[in-house]
Amino acid sequence: MKNSRAIFLLLLANSISGVSQGISMLAIPWYFTGVIHREGLFGTTYFFITAASLAWGLYAGTLIDKYDRKHIFLGINLTGLLVLSTISLIGFKNDSLPWFLVACVFATTMFIYNIHFPNLYAYAQQITTSESYSKVTSLLEIQGQFTFTIAGAAAAILLKGIDHQINFFGVDISLPFTIRPWKIHEIFMIDAVTYLAAFIIIYRIKSLPVVLINKDLSSLKERLKTGFSFLKKHPAIFHFGNASMLVFLTIIVFGTYLQPIYVDTFLQRGGDVYAFGDMAFSLGALLAGFLTAIVFGNKKPVQGIIVLSAVSGVMYAVMVGSKILFLFFLANFLIGSCNSAIRIQRITYLFHHIPNHVIGRANGVFFAINVFLRLLIIGLFSVPFFHEGNNVLLSVGVLSMVCFSGAIILSLLVRRLNSQKVTG
Repeated sequence: MKNSRAIFLLLLANSISGVSQGISMLAIPWYFTGVIHREGLFGTTYFFITAASLAWGLYAGTLIDKYDRKHIFLGINLTGLLVLSTISLIGFKNDSLPWFLVACVFATTMFIYNIHFPNLYAYAQQITTSESYSKVTSLLEIQGQFTFTIAGAAAAILLKGIDHQINFFGVDISLPFTIRPWKIHEIFMIDAVTYLAAFIIIYRIKSLPVVLINKDLSSLKERLKTGFSFLKKHPAIFHFGNASMLVFLTIIVFGTYLQPIYVDTFLQRGGDVYAFGDMAFSLGALLAGFLTAIVFGNKKPVQGIIVLSAVSGVMYAVMVGSKILFLFFLANFLIGSCNSAIRIQRITYLFHHIPNHVIGRANGVFFAINVFLRLLIIGLFSVPFFHEGNNVLLSVGVLSMVCFSGAIILSLLVRRLNSQKVTG
């Protein structure tokens, strides 16, 4: 495979920073819900951070198509290092952190995440030959989910600690040792160090593009217009890009906002169950990363996404109807599998149908629309009614409907999508 060393280093850097980012993104929602018990405050904070990321997502897409993508990676890792190390040092000095600094880390991680992944895919497409798209997207997904699997296991230990017993996928296991729970600023310091490691690895990447790079040096307005114009000329791709992201939308909302509340109020369990639920999700995604290219390949990705979206909707319905821990972990496992397979097929399809010089802006449009929909849902779920009793189940039911909506939209477009001209 051409540029194999560059791709390996990219995956390695992404793995190192991904573990600590995953731990932080698990730790912060649980900190608000299971530690300081202010889930309403986190909902409001999450809403405003998501609102701010709406404009940022569009702007980030234009940056990806204008500047060197390696330099963008260096910039976001340096930003993460500076912000998290500063806040962590404040925590070490005072032996605690105020909630707004914890929220600041959450915002920083989200903003980095929102440019990191579009840039990752654009850079991967830039240095990968078209016949290797499916293989590389599978590798990206396997690597990403493997790191989040590790993050889930680590978070389960760091958030709750071990007092001679831990709940492992629904089974209470006795252990001959104890581990104290880590404080939030200690977790942030680990995250800061891994940003530094990722910066060093990415700095060493040397690669040759396999596609002609036409950097767009026009104004922000013109760059945005180019992205919208491409999608306006290809409405089926526009609808595909949005509908195929609806399962991902539900996962972001559930994983970072609803799942801590679901575990705490409905299942009435602790941080270990919450973290292992995320680990089950990642294990399912990891398995799908290995099998998707074998099972689906480059054939009929749209039909595959339709089926997988519907299965995800069924699994959310299972969580609404059952309090059994095994089914909670199984649902997370299968939703993780479906999401991973959808992402691989979605990105492969977009690689083949969107030119590299506009893919950053096209993904920026998809991301902005996804964030806007996410904002509406988070705003709805932030209403105190959804925090009372078992009303969180109504929220999970809405996510089930969102998944089914994506499957229906794609079903109506499947013929047009399959007939789209391949660009690469």
